[in-house]
Amino acid sequence: MRSDRALKVRPLGGPLWAPSDFYHQLLRASRWQLMSLFAAGFLTLNLVFGWLYSLDPGGISWDPDMAGLSPYWRSFFFSVETVATIGYGNMFPVSVYANVLVTIEIATGILFFAIVTGIIFARFSRPTARVLFSRVAVISEVEGVPTLMFRTANQRHNLIFEARATVSVLMDETLDGMVMRRFRDIKLVRDTNPVYALTWMIMHPIDQDSPLSQWLPGGEAPAHAELIVVLSGIDDRTGQTIHGRWAYAPSDIRWNARFVDILGRLPDGTRTIDYRRFDEIEPGEPH
Repeated sequence: MRSDRALKVRPLGGPLWAPSDFYHQLLRASRWQLMSLFAAGFLTLNLVFGWLYSLDPGGISWDPDMAGLSPYWRSFFFSVETVATIGYGNMFPVSVYANVLVTIEIATGILFFAIVTGIIFARFSRPTARVLFSRVAVISEVEGVPTLMFRTANQRHNLIFEARATVSVLMDETLDGMVMRRFRDIKLVRDTNPVYALTWMIMHPIDQDSPLSQWLPGGEAPAHAELIVVLSGIDDRTGQTIHGRWAYAPSDIRWNARFVDILGRLPDGTRTIDYRRFDEIEPGEPH
């Protein structure tokens, strides 16, 4: 669930891939993967049609300056000009076969570029959030109550209205003799932030009603437990809902510790955030 990790799920017995998933896989691909895939598709398209044009050597009228190229590569460059609808005029189809092939390639090219344009627009126009989560969470007493804490920051420092955080613990529970993997929501001191522009310390008091209360006697979390965090809000510039997510494993939780202060103020009143110490913690008060 961390924003920099893919979900580790391996289906057994079901289909590994369906054609309808191709669009969603493209949206999840990185920018370099998309650019490489589209470049490979464009090159493959022209290589195939270049070969088809070369099957009719007399089907295209060539410019004399291209006589030094092999028939295949002349056909390849003609395919590039055709699919891009450039039409320099130094090459043009003359046979019925070549004209039919040009018609098919132009229709294929229009469809290809329409799909590419749609995917690029959908990929790059999606609203994104630059929400930073601390690499660790801490448990320390606050006003005499053990409290789980981690912090987040809006790295764009724009306004995110009606920001809301939800935290759930995922752990194994025994129910009627069966071990079940269950989500349990945990109550936060403050689960909303009307104007989220700087940092936000998210806190959960571990009282007797908390699903985490069973962690306290041993001073550690169960090995297979996981804290799932989802933060959402409305971006003031786009008006769209943005999301951020993170997860904390038991190894990410520090007991009897607290975060160091990273907020400051310049002489002119400007607020500062020291991201160099964002994950830094210090020992909590002894108790």
